[in-house]
Amino acid sequence: MTVKQHGQWLARLADPRGINSRFTPAPYTVDTIQSLEALLALAARHNVRPALTRNVGRQLATAPEALIGREKTFADVKDKITDLVQNERMMDFARSTLLADASTEIMRRVDAAGLPATVVKGADFAEHGYGGLDLRTFSDVDLLVRPDAEEALGKILADLGYDAIEPKAGRVEFTERSFVRREEFGGTTHVEVHTDVVHAPELRSAQTLTWDLYASPEAGGITGASRLVLAGLHGATSHLFGRLQYVVDGLVLVRAGVDKDELAERAGRSNAGLAVKTMVRLAAEIFDCADCRSLADHLGQVRGARWERRLITSEMVLGAKDSDRWRLLPQRYIYRAMLRSNR
Repeated sequence: MTVKQHGQWLARLADPRGINSRFTPAPYTVDTIQSLEALLALAARHNVRPALTRNVGRQLATAPEALIGREKTFADVKDKITDLVQNERMMDFARSTLLADASTEIMRRVDAAGLPATVVKGADFAEHGYGGLDLRTFSDVDLLVRPDAEEALGKILADLGYDAIEPKAGRVEFTERSFVRREEFGGTTHVEVHTDVVHAPELRSAQTLTWDLYASPEAGGITGASRLVLAGLHGATSHLFGRLQYVVDGLVLVRAGVDKDELAERAGRSNAGLAVKTMVRLAAEIFDCADCRSLADHLGQVRGARWERRLITSEMVLGAKDSDRWRLLPQRYIYRAMLRSNR
């Protein structure tokens, strides 16, 4: 069991469409159950566990020896692996369902009030990219609202039982606010309200995505292209592609259908060319997605593209949650500086 082996299995099994044959890692032949538990934990940190658990089942059904070696080993651990995977899938699906119900509850009130606000990421990506809640995990409800409607949205959330959380001193200038509600079942539901997908002021001065640019009828409304721009900016500016999920988001949205010319235009409006190009390039490299490669080419020359592929590599994304990930931080910070200066 090695870090590289885990990363390759992550890439092989994280595609919601099925097994990624581009990666053929060695099977787990020693400490099989512990190794798969470690792989599932890694998938959870990358937020790709739903697809991975489903693909583990497909791998066991078609070529179990590729995953766990000899037939005797498979016979010994098959039931344990199946139970482990099914339990994780049920937990992820239950959480996604609860959050999707909360999203629906909020948007009913938002639509009734005619507020310029919409659900982003989470349940929206699950429905329009992944094909259902069972294949994308998320931990909160994200809303993008026009700034002049933020106060009205806050009142709706308060009426639904959500308490506002005061931002820390260092995040007052960020374009997100948090709300939380304690649920009867003992858990909590978190809502993040955004007035711009790009939160940090120093990054927002170079690229931006507001409700007006993302969802307004004048901008073209919410489309595959606008979702892809949002996914790219979120993955780049908020997380520096520190999870495989941000690449998979781009992958599934491209597969769902994106107009090339519209993408170039909307990426240009938000100055998001670098972020989007990084995302679709990574999807092309890791999942051998021809449409992603075509979109990356169609975006043309983007300032900084010559260097970003050396800074944010496929290996870096797959290793972003490993114990030795700290050695890669300098490259990420250089990429952040590129985003900051990408005016």
